[in-house]
Amino acid sequence: MNPSENLSIYPQDAHRFSTSSLEEWQNGIVFPVNKPLQWTSFDVIRKLKPQLPVKKIGHAGTLDPLATGVLVCCVGRATKLISTFQEHLKVYRTTFTFGETTPSLDRATPVSQTTSWDPVSESELEAVIESQFIGTIQQVPPMYSAVKKDGKRLYNYARKGEEVERQPREAYIESCKILHYDGKQCTLEIACGKGTYIRTLVDDLAKAADSLGVVDELQRTKSGPYSIDEAWNIHELCDALKQVLIV
Repeated sequence: MNPSENLSIYPQDAHRFSTSSLEEWQNGIVFPVNKPLQWTSFDVIRKLKPQLPVKKIGHAGTLDPLATGVLVCCVGRATKLISTFQEHLKVYRTTFTFGETTPSLDRATPVSQTTSWDPVSESELEAVIESQFIGTIQQVPPMYSAVKKDGKRLYNYARKGEEVERQPREAYIESCKILHYDGKQCTLEIACGKGTYIRTLVDDLAKAADSLGVVDELQRTKSGPYSIDEAWNIHELCDALKQVLIV
């Protein structure tokens, strides 16, 4: 059960915007938003903030600009739940291509390396996943990430073409299922814990299969109790918030 269910407003609940009091907003409201492609997570917050009758708003779990999907936005005292939401399992669907890679490990940067590859079978790929990428694993944060090194974000080094040493971190993978595989492209559904880098997972998995890999598409389909099919379109949410009447 969602412990904050009474705080959550879904698209079918848009009528609540015209009846919610200022006290209810202050006590806390939660929106699951489907973050658009090319938006940063903060872009979503920046878009919503002027529409709200209270100042406090934040999100639980950053998504890369090239990732889409569920971004849990917390308003008012619901911002105190952000750390709780961040601890929840999240589910991602990613499609990636074998045989090439980029500095960012996704399509945000140009292809930097390619390799010829004799594709493994789907059962062989499943065996690699089961043996190396389920449970608690070690991941080295990608250079294109917000992790800090000597007070600077890694992506600041990466944008200058610099690579710095990073320490591996633990990540938890509950499940990793192959949804599609044709020997060149693969689509995975991954349930994982806080702080998991899907781009790094793809890179490590491709290397474990004696290849390279680059993420083509990434979508967060679930974040804790919130799923993509009940998330707000950001523009529809902004239109719905015009109903807010606080006197």
